[in-house]
Amino acid sequence: MRSAQHQKRHIQAVRLRLAVLAITAICLLGAGFALGRVTAPKTAAKAPAQVHRGRSAAKRAAAKTVSAVPRAINPNIEQTLKTNLQAQNFSGTAIVIKHDKLVASVSLGQASVKRHLANREDTMFEIDSLQKSLTAGLVMRLIDAGKLKLTTPIGDYYPRFKRVPQLTVGALLQMHSGLKQAPMATPHYQSDAQLVDYVARHLTFVPKQFGTWAYTPANYVLMAGIVEQITGQSYEALFKQTYIDRLHLKQTVMAYQLDPTSNYASGYLLQGANPYATQQLTSLDQMHAELGTGQVYMSALDFYRATRSLVTGSLLKGSRAQIYRPGTPALMYDGGFYQNVPGFLRANGSGYGYMTTLQLSVDGKDAVVILGNVQGRNRNAINDLAGQLRQQFLTTK
Repeated sequence: MRSAQHQKRHIQAVRLRLAVLAITAICLLGAGFALGRVTAPKTAAKAPAQVHRGRSAAKRAAAKTVSAVPRAINPNIEQTLKTNLQAQNFSGTAIVIKHDKLVASVSLGQASVKRHLANREDTMFEIDSLQKSLTAGLVMRLIDAGKLKLTTPIGDYYPRFKRVPQLTVGALLQMHSGLKQAPMATPHYQSDAQLVDYVARHLTFVPKQFGTWAYTPANYVLMAGIVEQITGQSYEALFKQTYIDRLHLKQTVMAYQLDPTSNYASGYLLQGANPYATQQLTSLDQMHAELGTGQVYMSALDFYRATRSLVTGSLLKGSRAQIYRPGTPALMYDGGFYQNVPGFLRANGSGYGYMTTLQLSVDGKDAVVILGNVQGRNRNAINDLAGQLRQQFLTTK
């Protein structure tokens, strides 16, 4: 009897210890999740089914995105693309579009070492300055609606430039405004209006530089501010309505709303032989400070679809002819694109561990999109590769 009681007490003690261990494990997991949420970028609430999406669901989502651009893989083009990217130790995703069809898609390297993710066709990358073309699209939609003109003085929206009537919307879009930006620290973000005002106060008009092209991202921050003033809506809301909702983009999100569990690539800075040794971290203030100029994550296909919609007439009407004129003598840049190659619009971006490039035919039927997540010495080589692919495969019909 005594032995039976002892055995019973032993079993109860074991059960108690197991219960304590289980509760402790749950608490530790909860604390880790909370810590991850605190240290990760701020995100919008997600339904459990979205956050903990299964492998098959992820594949289905990717398939839906791909179906928006018909697939007709050309083994020759794809192998050429892959061989050249591998020679550059490229990490990221690249696609080639020909006659409105996806003819090559190559993904190489790691999207995230910590999260054990490889780059894929549907991986989202920070597109950096490629975003300027989409900001210009929001501006041109206002021109199509008769709410703005290329000749509108920006002094109508920024009183500090009221006495400079030649400083127009068109001058901002072409970046020959003569605006010089003084050194400034990243401001603590309070609102878009506060940010744009801060940027405007650090800009000086230099008359002798007016009409001369100079790459100054602040031109597009001012454009984002004008769009918000005219519409009474935030840039984020307009971007979502115009591109994400209208085009049904599935791999596009603002940087400051990035879900830490989603399929996105972290940015790295190449140092030595290890391309993933140094991950680049971006604060929320930095993300917001890139208003209209580099604060969006997109997949390669989503970005192609967004820019295609601008040049084909899906989003823009008569205004297209005013800013998309590739090959025009003396026109270096307009509407977020370099325009010195006949028939093709070009754009490049780099920063925060990413480097990106685009070559897009003016009719939207042909394109090369390369989105990388290791920023380093091969940026020019990657940009040149996009041009080589265009010349080799896309300029012949």
